[in-house]
Amino acid sequence: MENQDRSTLEQIQEQFRRFPAPVADEFEKAQAKMPDNMEADSMVKWANAGVEIAEQTVRSWEAAAQYYKVSPQVISYMPFNYFMRWTQCGNDLCKESPTLATAYFEASPEAMSQLRSRHIEAWAALGNSLYKGTWKSSTLACKFFAYSPALMESLTFPELERFVSFLDALSHRSYDLAAECLALGQQIFPLIGDDKTAFIGLATALVDSGWREVKSFFESGAKALPKIDEDQRFRFLKIAERLVQGGGTNIPNVMLETSQALSEVDPEAHSRILTLSEALLEESPAAVPEFIKGCAQIMDRLSLAQVERWYEEGVNLLRQNPDGGLAFFKIESAHSESVLEALSSGVEFDRI
Repeated sequence: MENQDRSTLEQIQEQFRRFPAPVADEFEKAQAKMPDNMEADSMVKWANAGVEIAEQTVRSWEAAAQYYKVSPQVISYMPFNYFMRWTQCGNDLCKESPTLATAYFEASPEAMSQLRSRHIEAWAALGNSLYKGTWKSSTLACKFFAYSPALMESLTFPELERFVSFLDALSHRSYDLAAECLALGQQIFPLIGDDKTAFIGLATALVDSGWREVKSFFESGAKALPKIDEDQRFRFLKIAERLVQGGGTNIPNVMLETSQALSEVDPEAHSRILTLSEALLEESPAAVPEFIKGCAQIMDRLSLAQVERWYEEGVNLLRQNPDGGLAFFKIESAHSESVLEALSSGVEFDRI
């Protein structure tokens, strides 16, 4: 039986003559590194799988060479049955695009060190979902595989799936922008703690309301969120999402300005300020950023309880006069100044 298997391997190696030299070269180097306890029939299946990949199209030999090259590393992370499932995924991708399959195989050693075996097919499917048969979609899908190991260090697999859904939606607007956000993702996600789902959700909302702002949102998010009390970042993002849904514009800049304002007050006050902001959304979304920025200006003069009284006066004014209420929270009206002066000096409202 052993002689028969050796003969079969030799027969397979004869087929390598049909392909460029790197296929045979990578096979020979990989064969020497495959597990010592690998059964002979498994070795034959592995060798045959590479040939099957190589003979698909004119350029698929590149994918086959890469397949052989990384096989010793990949098989060290999983049982042989999962290894063959990984192989089949690459084979299927090669039918779509040899370039895509090559990127998949090339990224696999690092990816498999972090990916659970049960997610192999799903990971391959994510990359394939970004490929639409065009050059730009191929570039995006290949970059996804290349960046996957770095992304997996910060994202759970469900979060990675949501991120790819966002990229897919954005790619319908601009493949270049989707590729930029993919690259930014590996830099930004490590900075934003456990609030990645909310961040991705807000980015997805921006695709519909202002897709040209998405890149700025990623850049702003990386700067804004570290300034917010860690326990309040999710709420901050949800408020930003509500502003988007309410027709707000230039959300990246709003995030930068409001996060800077919050960084200038006691972090213990963040929760209460955001609670008031959530209530203010129901009255006037446009007033919310102005209220938060106003807090940074007045909290060195007022206690938190006094800020709440100033806030209540602003809400009452909003209901009577929206423009006047907005000016109140911007601290651009004489009434706002007089209320602040009264509160800081302990004068009762009815004497204003």
